[in-house]
Amino acid sequence: MSEWTRTTLDQLVKLRRGHDLPTTSRNPGNVPVVGAAGPSGFHDTAIAKAPGVVVGRAGASMGHATYCAEDFWPLNTSLYVTDFLGNDPRFVYHLLGEIDFSGYNSGAAQPMLNRNYITQIPISLPDPDEQRAIAAVLGALDDKIAVNERIAATAMRLGAAKAAQISASAMEPAPLSDILELKYGKSLPASRRVAGGIPVFGSGGISGTHIKGLVDGPGIIVGRKGTVGSVYWSESGFFPIDTTFYVVCRGDRLSMEYAYFLLKGLGLEKMNSDSAVPGLNRDRALSVRIKVPDVHSVQRFTAEARELFAMLRVREQENQTLATLRDTLLPQLMAGRVRVKDAEMIVEDHV
Repeated sequence: MSEWTRTTLDQLVKLRRGHDLPTTSRNPGNVPVVGAAGPSGFHDTAIAKAPGVVVGRAGASMGHATYCAEDFWPLNTSLYVTDFLGNDPRFVYHLLGEIDFSGYNSGAAQPMLNRNYITQIPISLPDPDEQRAIAAVLGALDDKIAVNERIAATAMRLGAAKAAQISASAMEPAPLSDILELKYGKSLPASRRVAGGIPVFGSGGISGTHIKGLVDGPGIIVGRKGTVGSVYWSESGFFPIDTTFYVVCRGDRLSMEYAYFLLKGLGLEKMNSDSAVPGLNRDRALSVRIKVPDVHSVQRFTAEARELFAMLRVREQENQTLATLRDTLLPQLMAGRVRVKDAEMIVEDHV
């Protein structure tokens, strides 16, 4: 292992503040718009070349690092690298992600990172060859995780296509309320939760765990307040909090698996209430008329969907293992406490 040089952040990269681009000014395109927390939409014009690294400048995501593999637009809630000064971009991404920027907050009402205040943050820097080796080890884990995520996304698209296919063959339309209910979740403040094996769902997805569930799995959670109209699947029992609805099927006309893909395709996110606090308009959603397939078609679809969900569980579990390994190795590699060769042997067993 080569000697690491003790230096400062200004010898690692040059940073620049991002550029304003409100959603009303964005044009349709495939250029990622990257803010403090990561990608936040698309535009038709890039102003920064890949590879790139963006660091959260303002708000709760101050200090959060994002790697950009394609040309992008960095928002003014971020800082972005304009010069890597000969350092490996992926190594820079991991190193910046390991720095605790909380002591460099220059904001008052909200957290704020001033690039002029952080230039002298002390860092340890290996030579470029070792930087690339470290980045390759961590990148192998990230790449495997990304492959699993693409496989999962493809499986979900396949399930949606099959659900749409059998819906198209159905003859009789009926209101959604004829076949399912949207029931209110219950309040469960963080102060009342006891960490356990039950996922707690809010409108943004899993927001913690608890020792007791409210609903048996498998089940569906729908965002009511906050991320309006979001739809989540839980294989196990779960606790939906009061910013959500959970689904109860009426009778045996459809399965929970079919209901999931049905709700994903209804555009619930567009069914906001007109009240002062935006939320999913339940009456409007339940009044939507849908074509309900015959029982045998739903049964065949359900059997196929269960195979898809089983495959998803395997991929998700593998990704959890890979992410844990990456997060364990990351600080050790970035501090020079683990040799690259040793880390490579560990990673090879998993990828």
